[in-house]
Amino acid sequence: MTGNDNSNPKALFRLIGLATVIVFLIINNEKITSHNHPNNRRTSVDMGNGNCKWTPPNLDVEGKTFFKTVIAGFPSGDKRLTFAQLEALTESPAKDEWDFKFLGMSNHPFIKANYPHHEGIWGWEDAGDQVIMVVRNIKRTMVEYHDILWDIGYAKTWEEAFALVPNLYRERPPLEDFLAWRDERVFDEIDWYGWFIDYYME
Repeated sequence: MTGNDNSNPKALFRLIGLATVIVFLIINNEKITSHNHPNNRRTSVDMGNGNCKWTPPNLDVEGKTFFKTVIAGFPSGDKRLTFAQLEALTESPAKDEWDFKFLGMSNHPFIKANYPHHEGIWGWEDAGDQVIMVVRNIKRTMVEYHDILWDIGYAKTWEEAFALVPNLYRERPPLEDFLAWRDERVFDEIDWYGWFIDYYME
């Protein structure tokens, strides 16, 4: 190493890990979307000419064997997009970490999680076999995180939040509400964002 070498081994390992995940996703995406793939399944009905009809995942998961996946991310809407795509590809449903804790354990193959963030909880016990970590630009993530908090009235308990789930994604909060929250919380949230990434990468 030279005197000008500012390399950080931890950052290098994170970069290698991220590159590995991206390559894995690209390879698996090609396998899943290939029409010659022997396990090609469709959750949408092909209507021809590029049109399709969406069909929901099969909610009957009990008694089946799954290699279960935790879809982990900082609180925002990113995990929802990921599990919606996984549901469409596999015809299997996702369940939130809090629902495992408060509604009971079940055999859902996809577990949506904010853990270790304080908005999350390790509700799935030992059910997860692997993790997909969803990482997005921190600026956009913070805006979406606040949007969700605003939608559920800044709920402090699962019961309060669950009762307000129908409010999600219906309105945008006033800019002044976001700015007040941002000014109060942004530096703590940035620390938690880094901690979330460290937790799953180590």
